[in-house]
Amino acid sequence: MSKAIVIYTSKRGSTKQYAEWIAEDLGCEAKALSDCGGIDLYAYDLIIYGGWIRGSGIVDFDKFARMLDDTLMDRLIVFGVGFADETADNYAQVWGYSLGKLDPKNEHRVLFYILGGKYDPASVTGLDKFLMKTMRAVLLSGSTTESKPRANMMKERIDGGCDLVKRENISSLVKDARKKLQQDA
Repeated sequence: MSKAIVIYTSKRGSTKQYAEWIAEDLGCEAKALSDCGGIDLYAYDLIIYGGWIRGSGIVDFDKFARMLDDTLMDRLIVFGVGFADETADNYAQVWGYSLGKLDPKNEHRVLFYILGGKYDPASVTGLDKFLMKTMRAVLLSGSTTESKPRANMMKERIDGGCDLVKRENISSLVKDARKKLQQDA
């Protein structure tokens, strides 16, 4: 039987929720990255990493990536959780800042997903609050007639918060994870 593990970094719970749902659907364990010291990733046929998106990068992906080599990269699926639209441009940006640094041409054929997250402006403090304020200003100042509706949608999400976390968001990831596990069986 093929084995999988879901490793995640979560700040406010959305990524953890997705990791738990994915692990439940695959019948495997979900572990916080902070609890993975000494873990033998070679014991797994499939490794799924999830983290929340800040700016255009997946938080702590660089720490997780230090655990990987070419063999483990071939077993990898990655998801990022955020509240921006799941556009091709957004995928390309997050890929470039995270996975693209490791595997720019995706020679390892890592599958990558962006899942809708949750944002509550009242719970954001410190650097994150500053970054959100800056992102809001940049969105509005740089928007064109064409990009204005998207910028306004993001402004509304930043100002009023949003909850895009839904169990059905993981369906494609779980389906592809099962396919990968069957290939390795």
